[in-house]
Amino acid sequence: MSFDTVHQQDCVQGMQSIDAGSVNLAFADPPFNIGYDYDIYDDRRSGEEYLDWCRQWMGEVCRVLKPNGTFWLAIGDEYAAELKLLMQRELNLTCRSWVIWYYTFGVNCKNKFSRSHAHLFNMVRDAEDFTLNADSVRVPSARQLVYADRRANPKGRLPDDTWILRPQDLPDAFRPEEDTW
Repeated sequence: MSFDTVHQQDCVQGMQSIDAGSVNLAFADPPFNIGYDYDIYDDRRSGEEYLDWCRQWMGEVCRVLKPNGTFWLAIGDEYAAELKLLMQRELNLTCRSWVIWYYTFGVNCKNKFSRSHAHLFNMVRDAEDFTLNADSVRVPSARQLVYADRRANPKGRLPDDTWILRPQDLPDAFRPEEDTW
Protein backbone atom coordinates (compact mmCIF):
# COMPACT_ATOMS: atom_id res chain seq x y z
CA MET A 1 0.00 0.00 0.00
CA SER A 2 1.35 3.41 -0.94
CA PHE A 3 1.53 5.85 1.98
CA ASP A 4 1.53 8.91 -0.30
CA THR A 5 -1.96 8.27 -1.62
CA VAL A 6 -5.48 8.65 -0.28
CA HIS A 7 -7.17 5.25 -0.18
CA GLN A 8 -10.97 5.22 -0.12
CA GLN A 9 -11.95 1.88 1.34
CA ASP A 10 -13.19 0.14 4.46
CA CYS A 11 -10.74 1.11 7.22
CA VAL A 12 -10.42 -2.41 8.66
CA GLN A 13 -9.74 -4.00 5.27
CA GLY A 14 -7.34 -1.21 4.37
CA MET A 15 -5.33 -1.57 7.56
CA GLN A 16 -5.18 -5.33 7.10
CA SER A 17 -3.02 -4.68 4.05
CA ILE A 18 -0.52 -2.67 6.12
CA ASP A 19 2.43 -4.46 7.71
CA ALA A 20 2.26 -4.90 11.47
CA GLY A 21 4.38 -2.45 13.44
CA SER A 22 4.97 -0.09 10.51
CA VAL A 23 3.01 3.07 11.38
CA ASN A 24 4.40 5.92 13.48
CA LEU A 25 1.21 7.91 13.93
CA ALA A 26 -2.48 7.15 13.45
CA PHE A 27 -5.32 9.65 13.77
CA ALA A 28 -8.99 8.69 13.71
CA ASP A 29 -12.13 10.82 13.72
CA PRO A 30 -14.74 8.09 13.36
CA PRO A 31 -18.51 8.52 13.21
CA PHE A 32 -19.80 9.25 16.72
CA ASN A 33 -22.89 6.99 16.49
CA ILE A 34 -25.23 9.93 17.07
CA GLY A 35 -27.56 9.42 14.10
CA TYR A 36 -25.73 11.68 11.64
CA ASP A 37 -26.99 11.18 8.10
CA TYR A 38 -24.00 9.78 6.17
CA ASP A 39 -24.48 8.65 2.59
CA ILE A 40 -23.46 5.00 3.08
CA TYR A 41 -22.65 4.51 6.79
CA ASP A 42 -25.34 3.63 9.34
CA ASP A 43 -24.71 6.00 12.28
CA ARG A 44 -27.57 4.57 14.33
CA ARG A 45 -26.08 1.33 15.60
CA SER A 46 -26.82 -0.21 18.97
CA GLY A 47 -24.27 0.68 21.62
CA GLU A 48 -22.78 -2.81 21.67
CA GLU A 49 -22.60 -2.99 17.87
CA TYR A 50 -20.83 0.37 17.74
CA LEU A 51 -18.33 -0.62 20.45
CA ASP A 52 -17.65 -3.95 18.68
CA TRP A 53 -16.97 -2.08 15.44
CA CYS A 54 -14.61 0.26 17.32
CA ARG A 55 -12.80 -2.77 18.80
CA GLN A 56 -12.25 -4.05 15.26
CA TRP A 57 -10.77 -0.95 13.71
CA MET A 58 -8.86 0.13 16.83
CA GLY A 59 -7.42 -3.37 17.07
CA GLU A 60 -6.06 -2.91 13.56
CA VAL A 61 -4.67 0.51 14.50
CA CYS A 62 -2.79 -1.12 17.38
CA ARG A 63 -1.55 -3.92 15.12
CA VAL A 64 -0.06 -1.51 12.56
CA LEU A 65 1.46 0.91 15.11
CA LYS A 66 5.18 0.71 15.72
CA PRO A 67 6.18 -0.23 19.28
CA ASN A 68 6.78 3.49 19.97
CA GLY A 69 3.80 4.57 17.86
CA THR A 70 1.15 7.11 18.78
CA PHE A 71 -2.61 7.03 18.21
CA TRP A 72 -4.92 10.05 18.40
CA LEU A 73 -8.68 9.53 18.63
CA ALA A 74 -11.24 12.34 18.20
CA ILE A 75 -14.63 11.40 19.63
CA GLY A 76 -17.80 12.96 21.05
CA ASP A 77 -19.24 12.68 24.53
CA GLU A 78 -21.46 9.66 23.92
CA TYR A 79 -18.65 7.06 23.79
CA ALA A 80 -15.56 8.92 25.04
CA ALA A 81 -15.37 7.12 28.39
CA GLU A 82 -16.06 3.66 26.96
CA LEU A 83 -13.49 4.05 24.19
CA LYS A 84 -10.82 5.33 26.57
CA LEU A 85 -11.33 2.29 28.80
CA LEU A 86 -11.37 -0.03 25.78
CA MET A 87 -8.05 1.41 24.56
CA GLN A 88 -6.47 1.12 27.99
CA ARG A 89 -7.90 -2.17 29.28
CA GLU A 90 -8.35 -4.22 26.12
CA LEU A 91 -5.76 -2.77 23.73
CA ASN A 92 -3.13 -2.01 26.41
CA LEU A 93 -2.56 1.57 25.29
CA THR A 94 -1.48 4.33 27.66
CA CYS A 95 -3.26 7.67 27.68
CA ARG A 96 -0.66 10.45 27.50
CA SER A 97 -3.21 13.27 27.23
CA TRP A 98 -6.97 13.72 27.22
CA VAL A 99 -7.42 16.98 25.33
CA ILE A 100 -10.68 18.89 25.18
CA TRP A 101 -11.01 20.71 21.86
CA TYR A 102 -13.35 23.65 22.45
CA TYR A 103 -14.88 25.29 19.39
CA THR A 104 -17.61 27.84 18.84
CA PHE A 105 -18.84 26.77 15.44
CA GLY A 106 -20.64 23.52 16.27
CA VAL A 107 -24.10 22.39 15.29
CA ASN A 108 -26.91 24.42 16.83
CA CYS A 109 -29.16 22.27 19.03
CA LYS A 110 -32.84 22.94 19.69
CA ASN A 111 -33.48 20.79 22.76
CA LYS A 112 -30.17 20.85 24.63
CA PHE A 113 -27.07 22.99 24.98
CA SER A 114 -25.15 23.16 21.71
CA ARG A 115 -22.14 20.90 21.48
CA SER A 116 -18.96 22.95 21.55
CA HIS A 117 -16.21 20.40 22.17
CA ALA A 118 -14.73 17.07 21.21
CA HIS A 119 -12.41 14.72 23.08
CA LEU A 120 -8.95 14.01 21.69
CA PHE A 121 -7.19 11.04 23.23
CA ASN A 122 -3.43 10.84 22.78
CA MET A 123 -2.59 7.14 23.26
CA VAL A 124 0.76 5.38 23.03
CA ARG A 125 1.78 1.73 22.96
CA ASP A 126 4.73 2.17 25.32
CA ALA A 127 4.49 4.68 28.19
CA GLU A 128 8.29 4.99 28.31
CA ASP A 129 9.19 4.89 24.61
CA PHE A 130 7.10 7.13 22.39
CA THR A 131 7.61 10.05 20.06
CA LEU A 132 6.57 13.57 20.98
CA ASN A 133 7.94 16.36 18.82
CA ALA A 134 7.49 18.92 21.59
CA ASP A 135 9.38 21.71 19.83
CA SER A 136 6.91 21.66 16.96
CA VAL A 137 3.93 22.49 19.21
CA ARG A 138 5.42 24.79 21.84
CA VAL A 139 3.64 28.04 22.68
CA PRO A 140 4.89 31.14 24.51
CA SER A 141 4.37 30.94 28.26
CA ALA A 142 2.87 33.58 30.55
CA ARG A 143 6.32 33.83 32.14
CA GLN A 144 7.63 34.95 28.76
CA LEU A 145 4.77 37.13 27.54
CA VAL A 146 3.43 38.72 30.71
CA TYR A 147 6.27 38.68 33.19
CA ALA A 148 9.41 38.66 31.00
CA ASP A 149 10.78 36.12 33.47
CA ARG A 150 14.34 35.07 32.65
CA ARG A 151 13.63 31.60 34.07
CA ALA A 152 11.11 30.88 31.32
CA ASN A 153 12.15 28.37 28.70
CA PRO A 154 12.94 30.50 25.64
CA LYS A 155 11.46 27.77 23.43
CA GLY A 156 8.09 28.13 25.18
CA ARG A 157 6.01 25.41 26.82
CA LEU A 158 3.70 22.62 25.76
CA PRO A 159 0.08 23.72 25.24
CA ASP A 160 -2.68 23.13 27.78
CA ASP A 161 -5.02 20.16 27.43
CA THR A 162 -7.93 22.40 26.44
CA TRP A 163 -7.62 23.64 22.88
CA ILE A 164 -9.65 26.69 21.95
CA LEU A 165 -10.48 27.39 18.35
CA ARG A 166 -12.66 30.38 17.54
CA PRO A 167 -12.92 31.78 14.01
CA GLN A 168 -12.76 35.32 15.34
CA ASP A 169 -9.37 34.62 16.95
CA LEU A 170 -7.74 33.56 13.69
CA PRO A 171 -9.80 35.10 10.86
CA ASP A 172 -7.05 34.46 8.29
CA ALA A 173 -7.00 30.77 9.25
CA PHE A 174 -10.72 30.29 8.49
CA ARG A 175 -10.83 31.13 4.81
CA PRO A 176 -13.96 29.94 2.99
CA GLU A 177 -12.04 28.71 -0.04
CA GLU A 178 -9.88 26.37 2.06
CA ASP A 179 -10.72 23.16 3.89
CA THR A 180 -7.78 23.18 6.33
CA TRP A 181 -7.72 25.44 9.38
